[in-house]
Amino acid sequence: MKETLLAAVDTRFQTVEAEPLYAVATLLDPRYKDRYFTSAESSKLAKSALTQEVEKNEESRSLQTTTTEAADPASKAPRMEAEPNTSSKSCFKGLYEEVLQEYDAEQGGASSTATQVQIETYLAEKTVHRMESPFEYWGKNKERFPSLAATAAKFLCAPSTSVDSERLFSTASNILDDKRNRLLGEKVETLIFLKKNLPMYLNLNPRDMNPQED
Repeated sequence: MKETLLAAVDTRFQTVEAEPLYAVATLLDPRYKDRYFTSAESSKLAKSALTQEVEKNEESRSLQTTTTEAADPASKAPRMEAEPNTSSKSCFKGLYEEVLQEYDAEQGGASSTATQVQIETYLAEKTVHRMESPFEYWGKNKERFPSLAATAAKFLCAPSTSVDSERLFSTASNILDDKRNRLLGEKVETLIFLKKNLPMYLNLNPRDMNPQED
């Protein structure tokens, strides 16, 4: 029985570490971080996905800030008494634009470096106890890791629950009972799959198929 369950788990979850959603959520959970990935390659891919998500959030925040500043009414510039020489103005304008481009490039690199520093510092620290809440951790450390905290709020917003798995056990006990106890395991699995997924396929409420089920 143990060997069968282990084989089933391996079959169903062998690619879970390659899913960015689960990998990033695991990294952002201070109870686990990168400690339980089965290979160095999986850990590397997870960290790369986390970096991309953090940088994406930073770009989104920067865009919102820029849009807000652009929406503010611009102050009127004082009128010049005399227009400067056109050629001199064009020359200085070109130099000014070059300086702005260099500054923007430096700022982008600094932002990326700051993101990497946050990620490396966070992962280098010890994990918290498993009984501690990850939400409390990020509430206390959002000032130290602002970009990571914002990303954690996105990936850790739905706490895990056992309700669905418990309902599956109830469904199995309704299908396989004393009066129908010779069904093969494949048949039971197929019936449970149909019971749980057919309503979604037909756009039905599961309670309409079995109103007495909790």
